[in-house]
Amino acid sequence: MKTISHLLIAVLLINLVACEFALSPWETDAHCPGVSVEENLRLLKKMEQQQGVKDHFKVAIVSDVSQWPEALQDTVEIINDRDDIDFMLLLGDLTETGVKQEYEWTCKALSHLEKPVISVIGNHDALSFGKEIWLDVFGPYEYSLSYQYTKFIAYNDNKYEFEDVPDRNWLAEQAVLTVGEVRNHTIGISHIAPWDNELSLSKYLKDNGFDHTLHGHAHRFDYWQLADVQLPHYINADNKKIKYGVMTVYTDSISMENCDPDCVPATVRNR
Repeated sequence: MKTISHLLIAVLLINLVACEFALSPWETDAHCPGVSVEENLRLLKKMEQQQGVKDHFKVAIVSDVSQWPEALQDTVEIINDRDDIDFMLLLGDLTETGVKQEYEWTCKALSHLEKPVISVIGNHDALSFGKEIWLDVFGPYEYSLSYQYTKFIAYNDNKYEFEDVPDRNWLAEQAVLTVGEVRNHTIGISHIAPWDNELSLSKYLKDNGFDHTLHGHAHRFDYWQLADVQLPHYINADNKKIKYGVMTVYTDSISMENCDPDCVPATVRNR
């Protein structure tokens, strides 16, 4: 009888120890090597220096991958096989509830990517302890980068998870040309396109020199502009299955494709 009791106690102790080391949804030390904005900006700069000036370049656009890491890995493999794509833009909702394990699932899929990846925070990424994880793993919520005479301005517009976003003054400051700067395009990237009740943002961006924006959030492909503003807003589909966008940037124009998984031209509509 004592032997059985001792055996039961041993099993309980093993379970308790195992529970102690189980992943907690409240941990913030996510293991996500290779995805920080700072690190990937260095990779882009190195790539640009090696390639020199190009007459055009292509970028893959992926978003809303939170519940489908397997599909993300499949998408990554397709993008790896495309020599014409320079880097990936990952436009938010990498997680469903902002917990550590979900971040790590996405990071595991991204670990197979052989190109730089630039990420922006989505509304779901800011839930739970997601804000802290994002700052620790990816870096700032807002930043800008220049590549091949095109400036990308990444901004946070998740207004239910953050206060006073987007920061319009910061957007205007980032869009200003510096002395001696040569720039072909100014492209805004964020998780959410201008909200229907805040469409004035579209005109504000256009008035400050933006000529294109890229987003996710809506879970379906869309491509629209306000008829009286003429600033195209491209919206990428979710990645439940292999779906991604491709942006081709020329010196004087930008074209978009929807890939599902085959790619077809996207046409902007007035609204």
